[in-house]
Order: sequence, then structure tokens, then C-alpha cells
Amino acid sequence: MGKHLIKQHKFFYFQTRIFWNRSASMNDQRQCELWESTLKVLSELCSENEMSVYGLVYDAETLHILFSTPDFNENILILDWELRLKVKMSIKFDRPITCEPLSGLPDLKVILIDIYRSQCEIYHNSIRWRHPFNSLKLIIEGHRQAKLFKDPLQVVFQPQVVFRIGKQASNTHVF
Repeated sequence: MGKHLIKQHKFFYFQTRIFWNRSASMNDQRQCELWESTLKVLSELCSENEMSVYGLVYDAETLHILFSTPDFNENILILDWELRLKVKMSIKFDRPITCEPLSGLPDLKVILIDIYRSQCEIYHNSIRWRHPFNSLKLIIEGHRQAKLFKDPLQVVFQPQVVFRIGKQASNTHVF
């Protein structure tokens, strides 16, 4: 029997700003369109490339993606994602696009908590979403599109984690 090479997933943090071409403003309808298209394209890339998505946040023109991939050059993967979105929409990406390698899952969790922290707040013991376009909201609400995301914080099994994230005002670690 031959031995198979098992490729380790490498973790990355991707961040960019997105603008609409022709100086169109980013209204609610366009934000929804961009969010839905991003989810669709990421789903395609996951099924085609063994990519795993751990977090996705879109807030006021900035897009954050935390992902892993075993065998791709992350820049090629990001370029593929960008080209697929541009075919569907009249958008442009601010340069330079940031795609930083992470040392592993612990680093990914810290960044994920940091970007989620700006998305929600706790008000009278309930969650209020500052920006509705984030994977944490999809996971908590049990949305059908939540299956696209890995859940490294295990919020599905520990909803109180979201309250701890929302209550954090400083950059201290939740875990």
C-alpha cells in the first residue's frame, strides 16, 4: 500500500475594502447583493478547492475573511474570488489587499473575536447587531447559509460566548 500525502491546512486572514464602480453609493440593496454574492462565491470555492471558511464580516465597505486551504497559493484563491465577484457586480477592490498567514487556529480565534466584537453589542441582556452582515449572526440564528462556516468558537454549543464577545470593550482575550 502506498502512503498518501496529507496536506495541512494553512490559515489566512484576508481583508479588503470594496467600492462600487461609477461612483455609485453603497446602499442597503447593494450591500445585501454583495453579501449574498460573496456567500455564493465562497461556497463555490469551498466545494472546488478544499477551502474552509471560519469567519466572514462585511461592515461599511470592509470585508474580512478568515479561511484555510491545504494546497493553494492563497493569492490565487483570492484572485479567483475577486474575479468571480467582479463578473457579477460592478465593484472594485482597494489595493493593497491584505492576506496574512496565521500560525494556526489559536491566532485565528483571536482575530475572529476581534472582528466579531465590532459587530454586536449587548443591550438589556440581548444581542444587538451593529452590522447585519457577519457569519456570527448567521450561526447564532441558525441560518441555512451558516453551514458554509466552521465554528472554531463553538458558539452553536455555547451561546453565552456571543454575550462575552459583545460585552468585551477592550482587546483582552475572551478565552
